[in-house]
Amino acid sequence: MKAEYKRDMNHNYLILYGEKDINTDSYQVRMLVGNIIPSLLKCRIQGVDGKFMMYFDITSKQAVSTLYEEKKMGIEDLRLIFGGFVKVMEEAAEYLINPAQLVLKPQYIFADYEKKELFFCLMPGYDKDIKEQFQLLIEYILPKIDHEDGEAVVLGYGVYRRTMENSFHLEHIKEELYRKQNNKEEIKTETEKDSREISVQETGEENLMQSSGMSENFWREDKAEKTDSHKLFGKKVAVFVLILLALAGVTMAISGGYLPHQDISVLLGIVLAGMGGIMLAVVIIRKAKDVYKQPQKESREKSQLSEKFVRPPVNEILQEGSDDTIKMMMEKKSLHKEKDEDFGETVVLSAGVVSGPASLVSREPGELAPIYLQEELTVIGKLENACDAVIDLPTVSRIHAKIRKREEEYYLSDMNSRNGTIVNGRLLLPEEEYRLQEEDEVDFAQARYIFLK
Repeated sequence: MKAEYKRDMNHNYLILYGEKDINTDSYQVRMLVGNIIPSLLKCRIQGVDGKFMMYFDITSKQAVSTLYEEKKMGIEDLRLIFGGFVKVMEEAAEYLINPAQLVLKPQYIFADYEKKELFFCLMPGYDKDIKEQFQLLIEYILPKIDHEDGEAVVLGYGVYRRTMENSFHLEHIKEELYRKQNNKEEIKTETEKDSREISVQETGEENLMQSSGMSENFWREDKAEKTDSHKLFGKKVAVFVLILLALAGVTMAISGGYLPHQDISVLLGIVLAGMGGIMLAVVIIRKAKDVYKQPQKESREKSQLSEKFVRPPVNEILQEGSDDTIKMMMEKKSLHKEKDEDFGETVVLSAGVVSGPASLVSREPGELAPIYLQEELTVIGKLENACDAVIDLPTVSRIHAKIRKREEEYYLSDMNSRNGTIVNGRLLLPEEEYRLQEEDEVDFAQARYIFLK
């Protein structure tokens, strides 16, 4: 497949040439040109001599082949690629797009490194078996996996093993991908739970006793209430049985002539009055015991909760800590203060390098720090976790350009930056490699340098 790169004002384009003419009124072409599917690169079609060209907008995005030219792939990189593939396949099914027209070559898959999003080219008329394409992509990925990252190795080879199965399906990738993510989320959930428990401990002794007492004793109180209900019912039954036995005993005594004859209603009244008096005495005694025991119970629970949750004051912890710990905390605080004071300034970091065989020096002395080109590959931009040299200017792209060292020569390439890379007044095209010469003037947007060897 023929490919070119072109720059137009503030946009960079990947141009792919189709082998034959296409029906621009077809459903798939209209969906593609309408830029409706999120995971596909925005594009436009231009016809020339019975053929067509697809202009894919790749501004501020980097090809996977470029991103991982030297860098190893860790677990997050694999999740980005596999997750992006799953997403675009699901979107293709949702919008009734033929997934066989996806181009799964690493040089045509682009990433927004900061947003952690992956974008694909869909080429009308490009009809390749999607399983075979994905297998080739996996074979490209495997040698680039960081074998010191155990999770990345397990995920990468797990997906590769699934692709070799005859019954390979998209769900197999999702199983491998989300199983690893779920394990990580479970660990994260447990960690957050522990953190919440520690946070609860620090909210204060009084609130702790209230919340903890309710959460820990609620089921016990509920169970105690049910037990008390059963006991009360049993006591009522026992009292009723006692009354019946008393009446039966009195009746038998009168019948046997042991007691003078009395009306049964009078006897019943006497028995009931006696039993009522006994029950009243029992209730009064029980309430008196509860009133006496309640303050002791509350005091005991308060003491237990205090021992369990209350932490020593911060000053005691600091007294127990070593002088080194206190010194480290003070240094960390000082570092944050210095960082806040430096915010907004233009800073260039070259991975700690302060010298090298070649360098880029600011054309306005003192405005920008030098960039020392000591490594085989130096990536330039304003995204700290992705670049070797960081230029914190608004017009500089997150990943702006790269300089590669080969046989003591230095080759500069633009990385699809929004505002471009200029050498001696000429704008570099995307993917173009320019061999730097002594005292070349190099501009990364508004950051102006001179190349020195």
